Amino acid sequence: MKQIINMQEKYGRELHTRQMMERLAASLNTEDDYLLDMRGIEQISRSAADELYNLTHGSKRVEVINMEPFVEKMLSAVTLGRFLPHRRTSADLPIIECKTIVQVTLQLTSGVSVQ
Repeated sequence: MKQIINMQEKYGRELHTRQMMERLAASLNTEDDYLLDMRGIEQISRSAADELYNLTHGSKRVEVINMEPFVEKMLSAVTLGRFLPHRRTSADLPIIECKTIVQVTLQLTSGVSVQ
Protein backbone atom coordinates (compact mmCIF):
# COMPACT_ATOMS: atom_id res chain seq x y z
CA MET A 1 0.00 0.00 0.00
CA LYS A 2 1.31 3.41 -0.94
CA GLN A 3 1.56 6.10 1.69
CA ILE A 4 0.21 9.46 0.57
CA ILE A 5 2.08 12.55 1.72
CA ASN A 6 0.10 15.78 1.39
CA MET A 7 2.89 18.19 0.46
CA GLN A 8 0.83 21.36 0.93
CA GLU A 9 -0.14 20.29 4.43
CA LYS A 10 3.49 19.50 5.24
CA TYR A 11 5.21 22.48 3.58
CA GLY A 12 2.66 25.10 2.60
CA ARG A 13 2.12 26.36 -0.97
CA GLU A 14 5.79 26.79 -1.92
CA LEU A 15 8.77 24.45 -1.98
CA HIS A 16 11.72 26.81 -1.68
CA THR A 17 14.87 24.84 -1.08
CA ARG A 18 16.85 21.76 -1.92
CA GLN A 19 17.10 21.10 1.82
CA MET A 20 13.30 20.69 2.12
CA MET A 21 13.39 17.82 -0.35
CA GLU A 22 16.56 16.34 1.17
CA ARG A 23 14.89 16.25 4.60
CA LEU A 24 11.80 14.65 3.06
CA ALA A 25 13.96 12.01 1.33
CA ALA A 26 15.78 11.26 4.59
CA SER A 27 12.46 10.70 6.36
CA LEU A 28 11.23 8.07 3.87
CA ASN A 29 11.71 4.35 4.39
CA THR A 30 13.31 2.57 1.41
CA GLU A 31 10.97 -0.40 1.96
CA ASP A 32 7.76 1.62 1.47
CA ASP A 33 6.01 3.15 -1.54
CA TYR A 34 4.99 6.81 -1.47
CA LEU A 35 2.72 9.17 -3.39
CA LEU A 36 3.61 12.85 -3.02
CA ASP A 37 0.34 14.73 -3.47
CA MET A 38 1.36 18.13 -4.85
CA ARG A 39 -2.17 19.57 -5.04
CA GLY A 40 -2.00 23.17 -3.85
CA ILE A 41 1.77 23.55 -4.28
CA GLU A 42 1.88 26.67 -6.44
CA GLN A 43 5.63 27.35 -6.59
CA ILE A 44 8.77 25.24 -6.56
CA SER A 45 12.34 26.46 -6.91
CA ARG A 46 14.59 24.88 -9.50
CA SER A 47 16.81 23.45 -6.76
CA ALA A 48 13.81 21.89 -4.96
CA ALA A 49 12.59 20.47 -8.29
CA ASP A 50 16.06 19.04 -8.90
CA GLU A 51 15.97 17.25 -5.55
CA LEU A 52 12.41 16.09 -6.26
CA TYR A 53 13.72 14.57 -9.50
CA ASN A 54 16.47 12.80 -7.51
CA LEU A 55 13.87 11.51 -5.07
CA THR A 56 11.58 10.12 -7.76
CA HIS A 57 14.46 8.54 -9.69
CA GLY A 58 16.49 7.27 -6.75
CA SER A 59 16.45 4.20 -4.57
CA LYS A 60 13.17 5.08 -2.89
CA ARG A 61 9.84 4.25 -4.50
CA VAL A 62 8.23 7.66 -4.85
CA GLU A 63 5.69 9.02 -7.33
CA VAL A 64 4.37 12.56 -7.67
CA ILE A 65 0.66 13.18 -8.27
CA ASN A 66 -1.65 16.18 -8.74
CA MET A 67 0.98 18.69 -9.87
CA GLU A 68 -0.10 22.25 -10.50
CA PRO A 69 0.96 23.59 -13.96
CA PHE A 70 3.92 25.63 -12.66
CA VAL A 71 5.30 22.68 -10.67
CA GLU A 72 4.87 20.34 -13.62
CA LYS A 73 6.70 22.73 -15.96
CA MET A 74 9.56 23.25 -13.52
CA LEU A 75 9.96 19.50 -12.98
CA SER A 76 9.87 19.00 -16.77
CA ALA A 77 12.55 21.67 -17.22
CA VAL A 78 14.75 19.96 -14.64
CA THR A 79 14.18 16.56 -16.25
CA LEU A 80 15.05 17.89 -19.71
CA GLY A 81 18.13 19.54 -18.29
CA ARG A 82 19.38 16.16 -17.16
CA PHE A 83 19.46 14.85 -20.72
CA LEU A 84 20.39 17.90 -22.79
CA PRO A 85 24.02 18.72 -23.47
CA HIS A 86 25.31 21.47 -21.21
CA ARG A 87 26.57 23.59 -24.07
CA ARG A 88 25.33 27.15 -23.88
CA THR A 89 25.96 30.15 -26.09
CA SER A 90 24.34 33.54 -26.12
CA ALA A 91 22.52 32.58 -29.34
CA ASP A 92 20.91 29.46 -27.81
CA LEU A 93 18.23 31.08 -25.73
CA PRO A 94 16.77 34.52 -25.35
CA ILE A 95 17.33 36.18 -22.01
CA ILE A 96 14.02 37.08 -20.43
CA GLU A 97 14.23 39.47 -17.51
CA CYS A 98 11.74 38.78 -14.74
CA LYS A 99 11.78 41.15 -11.79
CA THR A 100 9.07 39.41 -9.77
CA ILE A 101 7.94 35.85 -9.12
CA VAL A 102 4.66 36.75 -10.85
CA GLN A 103 6.60 37.50 -14.04
CA VAL A 104 8.46 34.17 -13.73
CA THR A 105 5.16 32.36 -13.24
CA LEU A 106 3.68 34.05 -16.31
CA GLN A 107 6.69 32.99 -18.39
CA LEU A 108 6.45 29.37 -17.22
CA THR A 109 2.69 29.08 -17.55
CA SER A 110 2.15 31.04 -20.76
CA GLY A 111 2.36 27.95 -22.96
CA VAL A 112 5.14 29.50 -25.02
CA SER A 113 7.82 26.94 -25.65
CA VAL A 114 11.41 28.13 -25.56
CA GLN A 115 13.48 26.59 -28.35
